[in-house]
Amino acid sequence: MKSFMNIFKSRPKADGADGVGMDDVTETLVMPMDMDLPLVEEAPAPDKTMETASVNVASYMSVGTRKNQQDSLRFDGGDDRVVCVLCDGMGGLSGGERASALAAGGMLRHLLGTTGEDIPTEIGRAALRLNSEVRALTDPQGKPIEAGTTLTVIYIRNGQMFWSNIGDSHIYLCRDGKVEQLNIDHNLGTHLDQLVQNGQMTQEEAMNHPQRAALTSYLGITELTLIGGNRTPMTLQKDDVIIQCSDGLYRCMSDEDMAQVLAVAPDLKTAARTMVENAVCLPGPHDNTSVVLTRYKG
Repeated sequence: MKSFMNIFKSRPKADGADGVGMDDVTETLVMPMDMDLPLVEEAPAPDKTMETASVNVASYMSVGTRKNQQDSLRFDGGDDRVVCVLCDGMGGLSGGERASALAAGGMLRHLLGTTGEDIPTEIGRAALRLNSEVRALTDPQGKPIEAGTTLTVIYIRNGQMFWSNIGDSHIYLCRDGKVEQLNIDHNLGTHLDQLVQNGQMTQEEAMNHPQRAALTSYLGITELTLIGGNRTPMTLQKDDVIIQCSDGLYRCMSDEDMAQVLAVAPDLKTAARTMVENAVCLPGPHDNTSVVLTRYKG
């Protein structure tokens, strides 16, 4: 029997709208999966939408000023449960594209196919396997390639939501016109900010650190030891909107900007497109920019 691995680290909970820590980090035991996951699948249209009895989902993607699109997003489900995944790939040539497609498709299929009730553990099992799959990617000559990807995933069932993240893509909750980030960025900047709070570094030193944006967790890392998520499901309220996005969006749009778009857009599809178009219309170079919006009907 394979040994269990603790791949979650905890931090103090923040106060959530329903009393649950809105950005608590799961701490649990997980083990590798036995099932095989396909490497890639056909990417959806950049403005794919979906509607079920409980949610509306809309997405939009832009390549920005990059030569290729390394973001991937997948979502599917029915009246019983809905899964939405967004990933931001990293790597030369096609490495980032392949890594993000592998991760998004693999996580979606695992969560839609699982019969397990412990969703955080199922997410962890899938993440461990997908981390190995990303590390195993090779070029046409069979040589290993350097590739990685962030991951965000939400799982909604009966008005209860689990979320998880790896890396620095974001998950937000928009409730009553206010946007609040649920996850913690897995990068050196988070650690540096903690050093500032502890009096071990100045704010200026932390903000100007040359490796501030370096990721401390991602799929494709040598050993996956850090996954964010909520152990206790979040109870959604009518008209809550969950925002999943790559850094191409949140680096160009504030939380208030996102809330304003959601407040004035006539529908979720328009809101998703407006967010991305507003982000990439600013002067200067732009990263791949993607968003998935999920509105709970209540």
